[in-house]
Amino acid sequence: MDGSGQKLDNSNINDGSGLIPNYALYGERNTELFPDILHCESIAARSRQHDWKIGAHRHHQLHQFFLLETGGGTISVEGERYELGTPVAISMPPLTVHGFRFQQETKGWVITVPSMILKEALLTAPDIRERLSKPAFLKSPGTIAACFRRMVEEHRGTGPGRQQYLVHLAGILALEFARDLMALDRLPHSRESRQHGHVRKFLSLLEENFATCHAARDYAGQLNMTAPHLNRICRDVTGKTTSRLIQDRLVLEAKRSLVYTKMSIAELAYAIGFSDPAHFSRFFQQRTGMAPSAFRQKMDRIT
Repeated sequence: MDGSGQKLDNSNINDGSGLIPNYALYGERNTELFPDILHCESIAARSRQHDWKIGAHRHHQLHQFFLLETGGGTISVEGERYELGTPVAISMPPLTVHGFRFQQETKGWVITVPSMILKEALLTAPDIRERLSKPAFLKSPGTIAACFRRMVEEHRGTGPGRQQYLVHLAGILALEFARDLMALDRLPHSRESRQHGHVRKFLSLLEENFATCHAARDYAGQLNMTAPHLNRICRDVTGKTTSRLIQDRLVLEAKRSLVYTKMSIAELAYAIGFSDPAHFSRFFQQRTGMAPSAFRQKMDRIT
């Protein structure tokens, strides 16, 4: 299984009859068409009915994504058992035999996507589909957790274009999962889980605070580590320093605002945490080779 987790002793996951059940959703043998564009439900909604034990089973032409936020337990995948700490996200492709023993009151979500829907969402990304063709799980799934929350919210709603929006969100969830797996592939195996987790937490903090916090030492303090240590981890995982990642996020936000809003340069500078518009303009030109006003004019001509 791709990702990181503690492998336990092997277990026999045959259901006792010699056959592995093939469900639409666990416990349901309905052979009718999938009733919605995709399905979202909480871990508890189904697990409570089965005393928090989901026996070995598989799904034909359904891809499942799991997010365990609190609690945990064990998962069996094709006869191997793994310990599940939280938070953790899991990708389970069709026809993979799997089962769970959840701790009671485990909190999280299951999103079930028909294979054809996921294929449609990733039509131009065969490498992503290939990366998700094997079971995988990821620790510290900050961005993925945000995708889950958005999908659950949209699934509950009845807004215009709901089905198409859910297809797009399924594609984004799959892309985020595959990106994280590809990032893990580039890490030294013995350090991948710990370092990648620290960087994901830093990037999550950065996404929440980039407009108000520009200092690497402040992020390091929130992560209970020194600034040099965070800098080394960022270099190992991304090839960039902590400061460079902060600057990249500021430049990205500045570019978005210059293209998609009518804010003045001064308003933009203040909005992303610069106390002096002239300082912001120098920073932007050093990073992009263009003054903010020149960048806006160039993009206006293009669009």
